[in-house]
Amino acid sequence: MTDPFAALGLPRAQALDLADLDRRLRERAREVHPDRFSRAPAPERARAAAASAALHAAHRALKDPLARAEALLALAGRSVQGARPAPEFLEAQLAAREAIARGDGADARESARVALAGCERKLAELLAPGAGVAALDGAVAALVEARFHASLLRAAGDPPATPRPGQDR
Repeated sequence: MTDPFAALGLPRAQALDLADLDRRLRERAREVHPDRFSRAPAPERARAAAASAALHAAHRALKDPLARAEALLALAGRSVQGARPAPEFLEAQLAAREAIARGDGADARESARVALAGCERKLAELLAPGAGVAALDGAVAALVEARFHASLLRAAGDPPATPRPGQDR
């Protein structure tokens, strides 16, 4: 995996200033924008296009707090592939999805929003610089649960809020 933090010149941290993230993308994208290389030889144009695509991919990964957490975990050698939450958590998720399918899922949606925000706060704590290796297992578990909450909200037609520039969620 390439390091999206390095690509945009940012420290590896879950808590980011999203306005700074956007500013860094604009600055770096200007340097490699394919239009600047329109008259260059084909290999140079291809390198510029690839560099631009990589910058935008890094920006997308860092803009989303769950993708950012996954990137930090991957850079620390941890994967969420195969990680599963506790059976009780899965049962609660199933019950919430059933309530939503029946049309009486307002409480389930609100609970998912609150739980997702809690998972994101927990990820910020567990993935803070200097948090230590032991925190990584907790971060994997928090990310897996956060993904379930976000998926439930999307399935309910109530996607998680997109952070505004300058704010992190």
